[in-house]
Amino acid sequence: MNYPLVRVRGEQRACYGSDLSAYKHTDMKEEMRAEAVEVIVSSVEKFQNKYDLAAKVVKETMDKKFAPNWHCIIGQGFGFEVMCERNSLLYMFLNGNLAILLFKF
Repeated sequence: MNYPLVRVRGEQRACYGSDLSAYKHTDMKEEMRAEAVEVIVSSVEKFQNKYDLAAKVVKETMDKKFAPNWHCIIGQGFGFEVMCERNSLLYMFLNGNLAILLFKF
């Protein structure tokens, strides 16, 4: 399969504010983004500081709902450079300093 890809580079810079979540960058369509955020928030709340388990649930859920190959990174203090399919990237923060990177490749 030949998918249009985009390259994204970033580093964690905390977003503080009154909102539970803050988007740093996304090119997802609204419906997909809403479902992704719902899964992310519920997984992070369920697994609390076990970010590897939360990321696994997010990845598996997105694979089922929107076809494979999703990748999810949840944590603090990381930088990244990824290539991903168009309309599949979400980079956001929860509670100010917990970064979530979700993308399909």
